[in-house]
Amino acid sequence: MLRPASAHSLILTDDSLLLYAIFLGLGSFFVALLSYNFVDIDLWHELALIRESLSAGRLLTADPYAYTPTIRPWIDHEWGAGAIAYFAIHWLGSGALLILKFSLALGCGYCCLRCARLGGADYRISGACAPLAIALSYLGFFTLIRAQAYSFFFTALLLLLLQMDDRGSRKWIIPWFAIFPIWLNVHGGFVVGLGLLSLHCLEAMLLRKSFRHLLLVLIAMCLEIFLNPYGRAYVGYLARALTMARPYSAEWNPVWELGSYRTIVFVVAVLIAFFVLASRGIRGLPGILPLSATLFEATLHRKLLPFFAIAWLCYIPPALQETAAGAWLLRFTHRRRNFWLAAWVMLACISVAGAVRHKFWQISVPQPIYPVGPVDYLAEQKFHGNILVPFRLGSYVSWKLFPNCKVSLDSRYEEVYPDNVVRDVFNFYDAQPDWHSTLTKDPTDLVLVPKDVPLQKKMRESNWPRIYVDQQFELYAKPGSAIPVVDRSSYSFVGVFP
Repeated sequence: MLRPASAHSLILTDDSLLLYAIFLGLGSFFVALLSYNFVDIDLWHELALIRESLSAGRLLTADPYAYTPTIRPWIDHEWGAGAIAYFAIHWLGSGALLILKFSLALGCGYCCLRCARLGGADYRISGACAPLAIALSYLGFFTLIRAQAYSFFFTALLLLLLQMDDRGSRKWIIPWFAIFPIWLNVHGGFVVGLGLLSLHCLEAMLLRKSFRHLLLVLIAMCLEIFLNPYGRAYVGYLARALTMARPYSAEWNPVWELGSYRTIVFVVAVLIAFFVLASRGIRGLPGILPLSATLFEATLHRKLLPFFAIAWLCYIPPALQETAAGAWLLRFTHRRRNFWLAAWVMLACISVAGAVRHKFWQISVPQPIYPVGPVDYLAEQKFHGNILVPFRLGSYVSWKLFPNCKVSLDSRYEEVYPDNVVRDVFNFYDAQPDWHSTLTKDPTDLVLVPKDVPLQKKMRESNWPRIYVDQQFELYAKPGSAIPVVDRSSYSFVGVFP
């Protein structure tokens, strides 16, 4: 088997040059895909929670931002991610979030490749597989910066540690007890870690491998769940969040709704996994239970696709290498070493050029993703009141206009809002037959209307006067409101962060 040269060698052999070229090419490719840094919709409410909590002197457990009915207590499973982002911006500037975003993404990739290497995969095999995994996972790191990115990184780290455990090392256990509480406080996706460790234990038991120490680790992790600021109430929140339906959130739809390109990539990855399974058998594919579970969840919910990509890159390359196809690929790359060296360097050059063209160092707050123009207008008018807003826009409005303004709904979804509130707001913007009742159900003063929703035509025909318009948004005021009318229909806007 071909092995990379020693990392301490002073002379770069052909193999080590290819190794570095592969890492450079993959890393540059990943960064290029992530180089458009528009702010994630959830980051605004994460930052707002920490801002208002610092002002109150305690972590808030009652929602201050909505004028519609809310759930109590408010349990934010991303509060830790908000704290990291808030203090990073406060101490180091907004550029720190860019460093954090790219570090989590590249760190996740490194853990996967290292896990595959410990499993016996040659770096040529892993390098050939990695672009597929990157194409499936990059949406999980795309925005700036979503709390789930922490879960993807910690998942890859956990699989790496479990690979080390399979090779007899137990040194990871004590540090992991310190790492896991961080995970469970930055994102609720830590439950994936519990599930994957459970499946790993089950697989080890079925294969008659050592597993009792892993059961003890799993029990300790379950006990550590209570190391959160909400105590036992967090468990109740998790039970609701994990079992509730999310019909209004497209990211929880099946994977094929991502479009033909990503569906094809997903199918190719699945076919490779089935080829390996058919060639090697169940015992010849370590990690088959975690891999199968992530495949099942990714098929049902595209949001979970990166978990499958991570497990796939950790487990498939070592098993693929032991097949006839893997042996052929190793021989082919060995004979065409110079060609592949040039190809990886070329990929790196193209990727760097793409990242520079997209200005990967910039943070974007673009309209129409956010209602920059309407929010600036309301700030100019020093408006005080309640604003009916779509699901995706509420957190931005709260971050910019609270405490002067409150919103009807935002992207906190299961954390704060009862199902009927979510349903009413979505039906309102879809102009369902009872849409008008939403205007009077709660004390609404303004309605923010994107121009591309069915509601726009209905609002123009209503008795609510339009007080603001730009290229993407309109504002309608409650009859009798004395708010100046502004027409900026020829303008679109770009916001600033934070």
